[in-house]
Amino acid sequence: MVLFRTYIENKTVTNRVYWGESDNDTGIQEMLSQITSVFPEQTFPYPVFVIGKDLNNPNTLTIHQCSVDNDSNLASKLQYNLLADKDFIRYIYDLDTATKTYEVFYKDDSAYSMQPLGAGLTVYRISDMFDADMNNLGKQAVYVQGSNADVFAWANSLNPNITMPISVDKEVHPDDSYRFEFNTNRELVSVKLFAHLTRTMVWNSTGTDTYIEYTADFADELTNLADTEIVVPRYDQFGSRICSDPNR
Repeated sequence: MVLFRTYIENKTVTNRVYWGESDNDTGIQEMLSQITSVFPEQTFPYPVFVIGKDLNNPNTLTIHQCSVDNDSNLASKLQYNLLADKDFIRYIYDLDTATKTYEVFYKDDSAYSMQPLGAGLTVYRISDMFDADMNNLGKQAVYVQGSNADVFAWANSLNPNITMPISVDKEVHPDDSYRFEFNTNRELVSVKLFAHLTRTMVWNSTGTDTYIEYTADFADELTNLADTEIVVPRYDQFGSRICSDPNR
């Protein structure tokens, strides 16, 4: 499995998203088996190869998949018609309580933000949360992209007391987005960063083998860094990247 993306809130990684390296990736299949053992009726239109796991509760797993058109022969694999003709679906499973929720992402221009967008920002995706019976939970999320200065300014204008996921001076990947969640009163209740990670192959400390390290500019301020698989990069006296773990 490849550590593909992370959700970050208040300088803490809350969820890690993995990408299977093959159709039968062992790690992905093991997590999928955990889900289907609790939800045996669950079906998907496509093979599962992207799965996330919460850090504070490893028994909360998420599956990320594209939606399908209503007239597709794959639509029968969706358990509700409301899941069809959307952009993307994030299935969220709490295995401890056998509870399922959906984050449903709409296609471009088919949903609009609860609040006027801040200057310099663009909408990446808009989603709503639904329970297992497809009742809307009143938690709209607007994923936005733009400079950190513009993102932080919009957040502050909506809620001066909101906690931001990283510091404003940290660099993010061009494809990263900030997830603004609103309640039914159109109030901003949280901001998360949906972040890419930089993957770099490095030699181990003995120089006998290579492995992949995951890094990001904000790594040095993560409060749970040791639990995330992310590292603060290290360099030798010549500026060349070296392994961050001397025990590897």
